[in-house]
Amino acid sequence: MNRFRARRKKKRYRLIAVLVVVVLAAGVLLPYCLEPGIPVLMYHCVSEAPRGGDENLYCRPAQIEEELVYLNKNSYTTLFATEYEQAYSVSKPVILTFDDGYEDNYTELFPLLKEYNVKATIFVVSSYVDTEGYLSSAQIREMVDSGLVSVQSHTSGHVELTGLGKEELQEELRRSCAELAKITGRNVTAISYPGGYYNSDVIEEVERYFTYAYAIDTNKYSKSNHYEISRGGVFRNTTLEAFEKAIKTYSQRRICREYLLLMDKIFG
Repeated sequence: MNRFRARRKKKRYRLIAVLVVVVLAAGVLLPYCLEPGIPVLMYHCVSEAPRGGDENLYCRPAQIEEELVYLNKNSYTTLFATEYEQAYSVSKPVILTFDDGYEDNYTELFPLLKEYNVKATIFVVSSYVDTEGYLSSAQIREMVDSGLVSVQSHTSGHVELTGLGKEELQEELRRSCAELAKITGRNVTAISYPGGYYNSDVIEEVERYFTYAYAIDTNKYSKSNHYEISRGGVFRNTTLEAFEKAIKTYSQRRICREYLLLMDKIFG
């Protein structure tokens, strides 16, 4: 009898131990699985006719307008790249980013932002400012003063950061912050990695200068992840249907998003 009771007691303890493990695992995994995605989109040029280089980087103005209309009609809230954490307390957030700082961001994009009251972030290469084909200091100030555009760093010289030594990297980051802050009169707290390239050494230095850093297609989303924020590219060949699908996919809870991405890889 005593042996039987001992066995039952041992089984009970095992069951309790298993339940404790399950509860602890659920506590860790459930927030991960239910973590919301924040749609962050990456653009470059806005032009009817490509001017050279990669043609697919030149989104047509009419294409951009279609996408902005879609966002407005579907009640999305546009935020700056510097407002990433706020996205977790906003219904249907989306962050629009434009890399390099092309002049057409002023001549073609800015009128659309004003017409549809949409916010966007331009990651500017600071050494390109006031050079042919790129934004002027006056254009940058006008856009920033409108309250619809945030100008942030795309480094000083658009170099691959992973190929720099520590001192070179620090100077590249420091210079871009100083040059852009002088133009805008505002602190520069976000950066997008040129080419999307970064590593642990780059992140270590970026943390000294910036609050947020944006990459490309990392599929990493979390309120605490500030330095590997995922962006999905929008290109000249991106249809409105593909744009809608991307927004909905990036907006899904992680468990749903990763399932959809897996299905797209298998059957897409």
